[in-house]
Amino acid sequence: MATETEIANLALTWLGQRLINSLNDNQNEAKIMKANYPFARDKVLAEHAWTFALRRETLAPLAALPAFGGGRQFLIPNDVLRVFRVYRPNVASQSGTFQNAPGWVREGNHIIANQDQIWCHFIFRQTNTTFFSVPFAQAIAAKLATDTCIALTENLKLFDKMDVLYGDKLQEATASDGSQGRTEVMRSNRLTGARTR
Repeated sequence: MATETEIANLALTWLGQRLINSLNDNQNEAKIMKANYPFARDKVLAEHAWTFALRRETLAPLAALPAFGGGRQFLIPNDVLRVFRVYRPNVASQSGTFQNAPGWVREGNHIIANQDQIWCHFIFRQTNTTFFSVPFAQAIAAKLATDTCIALTENLKLFDKMDVLYGDKLQEATASDGSQGRTEVMRSNRLTGARTR
């Protein structure tokens, strides 16, 4: 899979700029890419429930109650970019059926819900590029190219092109990622009637 430097170099290629050997290089392109890379990565991560950045956690409430309005407070882990779903535990959930927790809301780094415990799907800050698919890495590169275009080229037309490219690459990446993790029933006509012959 692509490294951070390879993703940055893809963005630089689309911008027609000099490539870098490392994000820690002293050249201007490297400094700009290093400053913008984490923001571009986190932006793309937060756009979709990526299979490689989705995590399940059970949260217990904090002792301190909200200042008003009722409910309980649950602390969101520091590496969470987005709360994707919140469920309430129940007997049916143990057999694989989840029930959405009614009336929950995110406030800062807390979830407020009228539950004694909640189950959460979080999108977390995945920094390990070995988990990135090729379409996802391209989406980060396109976002990085968009975010650094003005600083590196001062070309508004190129900025617009990079912004369109980002939309296209993001759509390709979400479609590719969304097709994973589903059971597909496959049938063969040849095998279906094998015993009747």
